Amino acid sequence: MTTIYTADIVIRFLGLGWASFKANGWNLFDCFVVVGGGGTTIIALGGFRISAAQQLQKLFLVLIAFKLVQKSNSLNQLFKTAV
Repeated sequence: MTTIYTADIVIRFLGLGWASFKANGWNLFDCFVVVGGGGTTIIALGGFRISAAQQLQKLFLVLIAFKLVQKSNSLNQLFKTAV
């Protein structure tokens, strides 16, 4: 799943360019989530049983699901108002 989101970010970055890419806060959120999710997945696949890494991996997986907020106009507006 992280691989698909990584490909999505790379395609958006190449299509928009750096200035347009960083102008959208959702793109930066996506980068944070993909890097964190990928890092914790590598730790988990490495055989390390670090409970903090496992909890962080769960958090990043929930944040990936949170990306659906940007697809709904009303939820996106609510999120932008809260932040």
